[in-house]
Amino acid sequence: MAKRTRDFNNFMSNHVDLNEARYRRLHSGRRGVSEHLSRNLPGFLKTEMQGSFAFKTIIRPTRGREYDLDMLVFMESVRSKTSKDYIEEVHRAMMANKTYADKVKMRKRCVEINYAGEFHMDVVPCVEKRDGLYICNRQTGHFEITDGTGFREWFNRKSKVTHGNLKRVARLLKYLRDHKRTFTAPSVLLTTLIGNAVRNNDDGSQFKTLPDALKTVTNRVNDFLQANRKMPRISNPALPREYFSRDWDRAMYRNFRNMFNSYNRRINAAFDESDHARSVTAWRNLFGDDFGRGT
Repeated sequence: MAKRTRDFNNFMSNHVDLNEARYRRLHSGRRGVSEHLSRNLPGFLKTEMQGSFAFKTIIRPTRGREYDLDMLVFMESVRSKTSKDYIEEVHRAMMANKTYADKVKMRKRCVEINYAGEFHMDVVPCVEKRDGLYICNRQTGHFEITDGTGFREWFNRKSKVTHGNLKRVARLLKYLRDHKRTFTAPSVLLTTLIGNAVRNNDDGSQFKTLPDALKTVTNRVNDFLQANRKMPRISNPALPREYFSRDWDRAMYRNFRNMFNSYNRRINAAFDESDHARSVTAWRNLFGDDFGRGT
């Protein structure tokens, strides 16, 4: 068995993870939008980052793709307002600033700010009602219950058990998804499946290194997928009423299940390979020729 822990660490640093300059640029964009809304958006309460950026599972985009940031903007709940009203108010506030006017577009549940060639930010209005937090759907006119903060806290607790390696596994699997392009899985679904692979009685011994964590997590996720021939309902662990599997259809799930099974077998084979050269080759067949460069 050759875990290749050092090769994994180098591969993450040089090819998967965002570098410091990119993080600073994203933070600068986030801060600028938040400050502008705090001064110009009626009913503004606060902003909060969500998704991959908040979870620290964001990766370098493949060529031709951009970073994707998700920001919740909490607004005062006004009984007379529709879900469409909140999104239009955010849109007007952003359009009023010439810095953003040519970058802004209304989407189904958000206002998108597109920093061409760099990243785009989805600003999602959120209001609190008696029974929880709701985001807005401009097309249906509905308010949709959510708990992104609870979801992030749940994933952070799971990651702590794995010595932080769970977030690195998430980044590796997203890298595999984006570079292989053989399956479709929204990040929130991948994150939920990965988090569910950490059990309440785990003591962390199965996740000591990144290769250990990758093997353990993918084995457990694959066991779940193969036990569910039909697409299962996958919900927000912090809010079971919120279904993430709504972003899949049966064909997408069937393909994901088959491809994950194939990659899981290859991960196990690469992990168990004791010969140095064959081990590097096996991992490169998964992650590309940049893995183990210089070894």
